[in-house]
Amino acid sequence: MSNQLLRRIKVIGESLCPPLLAPSIKRIIRTTPYARSRMRQGPLTQEPCGGRLLEEAWQHLTAANAAPRGVPGMPASPRWEALLARMRQEICFLGSELDAIHFAQSRLDFDHREPVEFSWQLYKLHEQTLAAQFPSFAAWFAQMSDSPFSRPDTLLRCGGRWISNVLFYHARVISGALAHVPKVDVVCEIGGGYGAPARLWLTNTIRRPRTYVIIDFPESLFFSEVFLRKNMPDLAVHYVSDAKGKLPDSSAQQTVILCPIHLLEALTPLHFDLVVNTGSMQEMTGDWITFWMGWLSRQNCRWFYSMNYFGQPLGDLMESGNMWSPRLNPDWIIRRQEFDPSFMRQQTERHYAELLAEKTPPGSQPTPEQIRLRYQISSHRLMDLQLLLEIMDIVRLGADVEIIWDALRRIVAEIHPVPKEAYHLVELLRQKDDVQFLGQHGTELAAIAAQFETIRAKGRENTHSP
Repeated sequence: MSNQLLRRIKVIGESLCPPLLAPSIKRIIRTTPYARSRMRQGPLTQEPCGGRLLEEAWQHLTAANAAPRGVPGMPASPRWEALLARMRQEICFLGSELDAIHFAQSRLDFDHREPVEFSWQLYKLHEQTLAAQFPSFAAWFAQMSDSPFSRPDTLLRCGGRWISNVLFYHARVISGALAHVPKVDVVCEIGGGYGAPARLWLTNTIRRPRTYVIIDFPESLFFSEVFLRKNMPDLAVHYVSDAKGKLPDSSAQQTVILCPIHLLEALTPLHFDLVVNTGSMQEMTGDWITFWMGWLSRQNCRWFYSMNYFGQPLGDLMESGNMWSPRLNPDWIIRRQEFDPSFMRQQTERHYAELLAEKTPPGSQPTPEQIRLRYQISSHRLMDLQLLLEIMDIVRLGADVEIIWDALRRIVAEIHPVPKEAYHLVELLRQKDDVQFLGQHGTELAAIAAQFETIRAKGRENTHSP
C-alpha cells in the first residue's frame, strides 16, 4: 500500500471519527511507544539456521500419517480440507525453520497477523484495555514479547521486546482463562495453529502450565513443532505416534505433547485442568463439533475455555462450517459467558463469544422446571446477541420445543441480520419431530426455514485465503 493511499485513509478516518473521541485517539497515537518507525527492518538473520528441526518434524508427520486411525475418520470442513491440501503441497519445499514459520503466519489462516503499518496505532490502546480488565496482570502485558522469528513486517520493537497485533490477542485469551481457573498445571488446546498460543502460555509470568498438550491435524502439528522448538530449544517435546503408547513424565521439566487427532486415545490417562479452543470450532463441521463435545464429556478434565465466533450473519458466514458451537453437553455448567468482549472489537469487526465452563458431577444437571424458570426470567429482556448467547445455553441444557420456538420467533422479529444460531434452532425443532408442535406451528416453521435457506444460499461460508 502506497504512502499516499495511507495518508488518504488517515484523513478519511479522522473525518469519520466522532468529534469527542478524535482528540483521545490522536493523543494515544502521539504518545504511544509503539511507533511505526520502530518496525523491524529485514530478517532476524541473513541466513536461515538450517533444516534439522524441519527434518525431524517431517519424520513425525510421516509417522503420524502412517499410524492406524484410532478416531473415526471424518472429513474436515471444506475450508480446512483446502488448507490441509495446501500444507501437504508446500511442506516439502520449505528450506528453513524461518520459511516454515513465515509460511504458517502468511498462508495458512492460523491467525490474523497483520503488518505493523496497518495496526501499530492500536497497540497502546490494546495494552491499556487489557490492563484495565486484568489489572493484576498489567506487569506481564508491559513486558510480554512476540517471537523474534515471526514475519519481520509484523514485528515492532519496543523496550527490548517485539510487539504484534496477535500478541495482544493471544494475551487476552490467556488472561480470560487465568483470571478464573484456579489451576493450570496441565492445559490442552484443541487446534493449536502454528504454536503461538502455546508459546505464550508456556512463557507467561502469571502461572505456567507444567504440561501443554496440542491436539491437531498432523500437518498443523508440523508447524507447531517447528515454531515451539525454534523459540524454546530447551523445551521437552513429545510427539504421540501410537494411540497405546506411554506418555512422558513431565514432573521434572516443562513438556509439550503434540497429539495427532486420530491418536487421541493416547491422552485418555491424562487429567486436564483446562481445555482451550479459540477461533477454530466455528470452522469445523457439525459432525466434528459433536465429536469434540462427546470427547470433552468422556475425558478427565475440569474446565473448558472458548473464544469463538458467535452471532455471525446467516448470509455472511465467512469461515464458519457449522451453525452453533461450542455446544457443550449438559454435564457442563457455564460459569462465565460474554458476547463481544471489548478488546475483541479492537481486533476485528466479527462477533465473538467468550465462554468458561466447569464440568459438573452426575445428577447435578438442572430439571426441566428449572430450565423453564430460567427462560421465563429472561423473557422480559430485549432480544439481542448477548441474550441470544444466554438463551442458547438454556437450549443446550435441554429446553423443550415451546422454549425453542418462542426464542426462534423472537430472534426473527428482533435481530437483524439473522444470526446463524437461529438456523440451528430451526434444525433442532425439525429433528425433535414433535407431532403436536408441528401440527400447531409446522407451516410457520417451514416458512422460516425456507427464508433461512434463501439467505444462506446467497452468502459465503467455509472461506479461506487464496
